[in-house]
Amino acid sequence: MEKEKVLHPASSTNHIPSTTDLSVISTMITSVIGEASMIPNSAPSSTGTPYTTSTKSSTVFAIFSFGDTTSSYPAMIDKEVSSEDLNFSVFDYVIFFSMLLISTIIGVYFGFLSKVKQDNTKEYLLGGKAMSKFPISASLIATHVSGITLLGLPTELYGHGSQYWLCVIAAFPVYILMRKIYLPVFYDLQVTSVFTYLENRFDHKVRSAASFIYAFACIIYIPIVVYVPALAFSQVTGINLHLITPLICIVCTFYTTVGGLRAVVWTDTLQFIMMIGATLAIISLGLVSVGGFTHVWEAAEQGGRLVFFNMNPDPFIRSSFWTVTLGLSTIWIGTLGVSQGCIQRFLAVPDLKIAKKTLIIFTGGMIFIKSCSCFMGLLMYAKYEACDPYSIGKINKLDQILPYYVMDVGAKIPGLPGFFVSGIFSAALSTLSSVLNTLAGTIYEDFIRHHFPNSSEKNASKVMKALVVILGIIVIALVFVAEKMGEVMHMAISLSGVTSGTLLGLFSSGMLTSTINTKGAIYGAVMSMIATGSILIGAQLYPQHPFMPFRTDGCDVNLLHNATLVSTPLATVQNDVPRIFKLSFMYYSLFGVVVYFMVAYTVSIMTGRTEIKDQRLLAPFMRDLKQYEKEEALRKQNIHFTETTLMLKELETGSNKM
Repeated sequence: MEKEKVLHPASSTNHIPSTTDLSVISTMITSVIGEASMIPNSAPSSTGTPYTTSTKSSTVFAIFSFGDTTSSYPAMIDKEVSSEDLNFSVFDYVIFFSMLLISTIIGVYFGFLSKVKQDNTKEYLLGGKAMSKFPISASLIATHVSGITLLGLPTELYGHGSQYWLCVIAAFPVYILMRKIYLPVFYDLQVTSVFTYLENRFDHKVRSAASFIYAFACIIYIPIVVYVPALAFSQVTGINLHLITPLICIVCTFYTTVGGLRAVVWTDTLQFIMMIGATLAIISLGLVSVGGFTHVWEAAEQGGRLVFFNMNPDPFIRSSFWTVTLGLSTIWIGTLGVSQGCIQRFLAVPDLKIAKKTLIIFTGGMIFIKSCSCFMGLLMYAKYEACDPYSIGKINKLDQILPYYVMDVGAKIPGLPGFFVSGIFSAALSTLSSVLNTLAGTIYEDFIRHHFPNSSEKNASKVMKALVVILGIIVIALVFVAEKMGEVMHMAISLSGVTSGTLLGLFSSGMLTSTINTKGAIYGAVMSMIATGSILIGAQLYPQHPFMPFRTDGCDVNLLHNATLVSTPLATVQNDVPRIFKLSFMYYSLFGVVVYFMVAYTVSIMTGRTEIKDQRLLAPFMRDLKQYEKEEALRKQNIHFTETTLMLKELETGSNKM
């Protein structure tokens, strides 16, 4: 099927009109096109509302050339700020590099100056189990939020409307399920690696398979996390993102390598504070620039951005109430409730009571940050309601609109843009450092330790530090791949959905039922990965979902003098592609869970149930209480016997020395 194109007609003449003629013609053109620009074409949106299918230009633009003078409508910047001015000042650079320096100093302190040395796995991975709830909560929030949230969420609302804002609803089932199921089980078992659970519940093969899936998920996801702040920094400085990416990775790899979990958590805490401060500062300035909250809401409503309760149950539309609440709940449980990085932090506090308080703080902080990021998307739309910078080429990707906006509204305050971009970098650094620390521990515990059973704790710590360096190098290389992919939010959710559903299925089947056995778990995991991976690949056959319409009828004509408007092909639907590939990307994780349980149950019933040897492997409400009490009494007896034996050995050693 031949693609239709948005035409940009041009007319020229040999006569060079006078300034008065140009003024009159320009006014007429702006008036006519201003009316036309508000008429969307008939391509359906994800919410069922018609809007343009152009991915670069949402309206029909016209460029009229008169000799050497080009007049066109409109650009999206205020008259007082030119695009050349929207770059970092010296003060911005000072603030930005100061943040990197402080992060490095924290790593140096915990690695070389602190009395508590990072020379054993318990200290390196769990912070000696003596961390308090506030830094752990801040670290969890900063790790989960990342630059993808700060940069991608505002872009999501700016381009696709407010439906995603209902992600805050998904935080509540995540909190309940973590509190009632996953956290108590992991805390009772006190394992360094969550995958040890799968070995105890099933066998070593299942553990290795899950560890591999987790490592794969991290390696394909983290380059996106690094790419996002590099993209933002490139927008506000003009520096090639390939030059700044290695700097991010080197600084983060350094303080993660030498400082362990303590350095990661305290650096995350610092970066969390910066992230919150920068976000609130930009929101305050933005409200002032557009005239208050009421105008933001009115502009969003007029532009069709207020879409909260699209109750269409169709799983093939991009976003609806159901795709956001159900789909994201599943993804977040998979990436938080059974995540090695998340559980590792909860286990770093002294007891389960503090862990549950940490979970409350984490849930509240996550809702707050995501709400602020969503509101910034509507704030940007109110600012550029009548003059979109992406449509007229002021930014190359819509994901760059937030740093562009920050420079636009915050450039008058010295250092504020640098502070905000530092916040985006901080979010990315916290996620990168956390994953590097966690992934190194996972690879060592699940793939290396059993080959060297007699290795000392000090050598184990050295191996994990070397793994962090190697992983950092791999991340730098994969960033070059990430930049070739699509929208940040879409890309991040799609990739995490492929693996999170499988992992959630593995852990949930172990904790919630005694029916599924080892064969069922393995077959279920394999089929779940194949099914969701196939949908992700097949989805590439369909064009990207178009943005909602952008306006340009309010732009300053003079600012478009050097603008280049290119004709953009309209999205076409390929009817010969199987419909399953159109499944909403927010449902990938849920789809993976369903496939896993269907296959795992079928295989397990055919091959026989498994016996649960330890009731702690089940969720508290699934345990046989009598059996659990017997096991608990036996464990206490064994602990007492072990302690007595150690005391006798110490006494015997002391008497021999005398």
